[in-house]
Amino acid sequence: MTAPPSPLVLLLQLLQRARNAPNLTELHFILVNETHTLTPYRQAVLWNDQGEVLALSGVALVDPKVPFVLWLQQLFTHFPPATETAPLLLHGHSTPEAIAHGWQEWLPESAILIPLMSREHRNGLLLLARDPPFDEAEAELLHHLADGYAHAWRCQLQNRTQRRLSRLLPKNKIRSVAILALLVSGLAWPVPLSVLAPAEVTPIRPEVVRAPMDGVLQRFHLQPNDPVVPGQPLFDFDATTLKNRLEVAEKSLAIAESEYLLTSQLALQDPRSKAQLAILAGRVEEKRLEADGVREQLARTHVKAEQAGIALFSDPQGWIGRPVVTGEKILTVALEQETEIEAWLSPGDLIPLPSDARITLFLNIDPLHPRAARLRLLAYEATARPDGTVAHQLRATLLDADLPPRPGLKGIARIEGETVRMAWWILRRPISLVRQWLGW
Repeated sequence: MTAPPSPLVLLLQLLQRARNAPNLTELHFILVNETHTLTPYRQAVLWNDQGEVLALSGVALVDPKVPFVLWLQQLFTHFPPATETAPLLLHGHSTPEAIAHGWQEWLPESAILIPLMSREHRNGLLLLARDPPFDEAEAELLHHLADGYAHAWRCQLQNRTQRRLSRLLPKNKIRSVAILALLVSGLAWPVPLSVLAPAEVTPIRPEVVRAPMDGVLQRFHLQPNDPVVPGQPLFDFDATTLKNRLEVAEKSLAIAESEYLLTSQLALQDPRSKAQLAILAGRVEEKRLEADGVREQLARTHVKAEQAGIALFSDPQGWIGRPVVTGEKILTVALEQETEIEAWLSPGDLIPLPSDARITLFLNIDPLHPRAARLRLLAYEATARPDGTVAHQLRATLLDADLPPRPGLKGIARIEGETVRMAWWILRRPISLVRQWLGW
């Protein structure tokens, strides 16, 4: 019959097995399962130094939400501090009342707590539990085993750090230095400081046609994007009320003129009638002015264009029958060849810009062919936009005047400011956010 191997041989085999573990997870498995070959036990638990349960004997994966694991995390708080290096013998009947009931439910009566110390730093705690108590010889043997386990643990942590660094840094030192120098020179490379802003193509000198009076739109004489010439009718207001008022005013004027003519004839025979001529003449003039005012209002019901271009407005069916007030914008007449860029720059993106800052427009319908422009106007004060945001208005002149984009096209404008280093170009926004958060 073959004699069982001595404890020293088992100790050396376990240490070799731990040092040859391919990864940290495999090492944790050896600690809680294969230690049984040296010292028999019924249960084993492994914590890290923060109290997290890393491994359990006989369990492939630890579920941190099960009651047993939650109780083990509570048990960790009652253990000695990290300065203790020697194994500690424990007994369930001598534990504090807070954990005594759980000990009787989850663990055997006796246990030994083994700190895994590596260079005065505790990597974790290993608890072995069984019914028979552990003796001093087993404790001394496990103390030597803990030193080897801690050394293997530390090596695994160092190897994992080195593997992560090796993915980032090349093995060739000359290549590493070259890449580092390239990165440093890249951070010092001068680049223009730039920001992005939503932009739109707008006409340069548009004619904004507004409602000349309060009323209801009756008819449009053109469709959106139709060409327009000066004097061309654009739209009409409903003139029914004004026509009735004009008819009444003209009849009142005719009556006043008849009364004035009759009184002037009577004044030739009756001197007393001469006193009423001045009153009747004033009434005639009043009725004439009233009729002329209605005619002028009636003429304003027919709105005409004052300049050539194309008509820019929404669907005319949405305007017909809609009441409008004086000054309300109806449409815009602009030359299709005379356009510029209008962009809105938020206060957070505002950077120092020269008077002729370079601007590049990327249209949504043609992003592969950017349009170059130069800054013409930057509003000093930010204004509210229809979408609720606040931004500075920016206008830029297109450099390619031969093929100007048509009004209404939208896109993104890249606005270039002063030349800065690449490092500042990258860190400008993060530094601004940090300063706002810290209140510097």
